[in-house]
Amino acid sequence: MLSQLKAATARAVITPPVGITHANWGAQIHTRAEGIDLDLWATALVAASGQTQVAIVDLDLLDCPMFLVTATREAITRLTGIQANHIRISASHTHSAGNLWPAWFPDGKEMIPAYVNSLPERIAGAVWEAQRNLRRARIAAGLGHSQVAVNRRLWHPEQKRIILGRNWDGFADHEMVVARIDDEQEQPIATLVNYSCHPTIMAYRNSLITPDYPGVLRRTVEDIVGGKCLFLQGAAGNVHPKESFSSQSSDYHRVGRLLGLEASKVALGLDTLPRTGKLLEVLESGAELGIYADEVDSEPDGTLLVATKTIELPLIDLPSIEEVTADYERKSADLTEARLKGDEKEIQRCSMLAKRIGMKLGHTRNYQGRKTADIELQVMRIGCLALVCIQGEPFAEIGAEIRNQSPFQNTIFSGYSNGIFAYIPMEYDYEQGGYGVWNSPVTHGAAEKVIDESLALLRKIL
Repeated sequence: MLSQLKAATARAVITPPVGITHANWGAQIHTRAEGIDLDLWATALVAASGQTQVAIVDLDLLDCPMFLVTATREAITRLTGIQANHIRISASHTHSAGNLWPAWFPDGKEMIPAYVNSLPERIAGAVWEAQRNLRRARIAAGLGHSQVAVNRRLWHPEQKRIILGRNWDGFADHEMVVARIDDEQEQPIATLVNYSCHPTIMAYRNSLITPDYPGVLRRTVEDIVGGKCLFLQGAAGNVHPKESFSSQSSDYHRVGRLLGLEASKVALGLDTLPRTGKLLEVLESGAELGIYADEVDSEPDGTLLVATKTIELPLIDLPSIEEVTADYERKSADLTEARLKGDEKEIQRCSMLAKRIGMKLGHTRNYQGRKTADIELQVMRIGCLALVCIQGEPFAEIGAEIRNQSPFQNTIFSGYSNGIFAYIPMEYDYEQGGYGVWNSPVTHGAAEKVIDESLALLRKIL
């Protein structure tokens, strides 16, 4: 008897309009998206077993703000009946998507509300389409390996500070987790790919909408393996490709293809129906030929479970909202003046300062006066595969440690899911500071808390 697991996928295009605010870099000069290199996608996987249903949505967005997560979950639940805590909304973290809220300059913001308001229903429609096409399925998972990612926390000896560069001696998680979901005829329904690496190739000189390397990765896998591909970004807080900041579309296409080829190799080597070979006969030929028949070894695992928990992460003491707001207003005014004068170097300098204080303002608005921040931890089990996700940008060591200690043979760990939070550095990163530390509101012990809580929740779905 086949597994009771059912699954299906569907997709919606979520590309924003040309002209929308395109602001993810402090050093940029342009303000609006001036074109589209590749469309952005919302790819939905729905899995069901018995009365349990889950939806996993992979979005070509920088992040998933809480207002979008809430509205999208509500839209999906209205349309499909899937309960909100069984829905995962994940961003690929591409840095060249359009913006979902106004930036530190006004250009393009008039296009944002209509774009954002269209997303929940478009995403929900893809989930509904997948749900309507559910069919019997089975899953297998395995590991790949890629050297694309490099630790980006580089100590600059002359400047005596951490910069975002190529730290070849630092930790980067080179393992890639790949899962393939097939139908009864062993035709691919979906390939899930999990790898930890910032999509920051298309950077401050780029004015085009792109999915960065995850978009090419998906397209490569779908061309080779078939079915739909979901890219589930890992723990990428301190890793990026060596090609980061090039702004060359050829670079992100090449990196995406490299990763897609590795994922395809692993996916094609998986067997979703466990088998053993039975020797039927020895056929006399030029040599003695063993003739085998494959027999099903065991029933596929059709388990489908979900568990969620709110965890508290420790915070630093943040300045007053009045102080940071006043600083932000001053720096925004300086940027406006620099743009009026047209000096590109001064625009870059003022834009950088406004961007940095804008990040600080966001954390201060959310957490000023608080000792801890509440974030959502969500785990799912689909057959042999466990999936863990949290809000925020965890450093790579967090994902590797959870995967290494997981009670499951195959575990996908992801950040950038079900809301925005912040960078989550390791304990030893605080000594040197640098980006990912100075712009995060969390303090010592946060990474270890994520690891411990994730492992505890994984044990609950064994």
